[in-house]
Amino acid sequence: MMPENMEIDTPGRMINFSEKQITLLDRFVLDFIQVLEQQTPYVIVSGYVAILFGRSRGTEDVDILVPRLEKARFAALHDALLSEGYEFLNAEDTGGLYEMLTGKMGIRVAKKGQFIPNIELKFFKDDIDQSVFQSRVDVVLPDAHVYISPIEVQIAYKVWLGSPKDIEDALFLFEIFRQHLNQELLKKQMTAFHVSGDEYGIIL
Repeated sequence: MMPENMEIDTPGRMINFSEKQITLLDRFVLDFIQVLEQQTPYVIVSGYVAILFGRSRGTEDVDILVPRLEKARFAALHDALLSEGYEFLNAEDTGGLYEMLTGKMGIRVAKKGQFIPNIELKFFKDDIDQSVFQSRVDVVLPDAHVYISPIEVQIAYKVWLGSPKDIEDALFLFEIFRQHLNQELLKKQMTAFHVSGDEYGIIL
């Protein structure tokens, strides 16, 4: 069931959750994004999307996709994060981290001295990532906002991953947003991932 204090503006691809109780994980994400947005736009994907809307489960990382940055822009982001008290968990210098990103690998960032939670940052690797970014959804929170992947994409992607935790994420999102989903988009995403949610109760 959708939380009573959440409103969904489907045509504008915006979710108003301005009365949400901000958790420690939310604050970690919002603080990171405040630094990130100074250098690049972004979109949050995967498990944190469900957690943001109240799914009760832990997570070690928050997945964030960004457009491919020029090396100098990434260096600026790198330095800004260090100056704000973050550290990179990969044993690489700036150049090595950049090579990981351009090699379609993720890099991990956490508050200094704290390994969990952490951000897994990745460059777009394909047209799917680009499409998710272009259709990202603006979630309005108390005194802040975050951009997330479309819910329809997340449901299909989580069903495709197929682990019990991922299926539960998909079901959670489906139940909350059932009355607001773009059915055609969800069907298209299910087809693109070659999956069906019927056996889990995700009936289109």
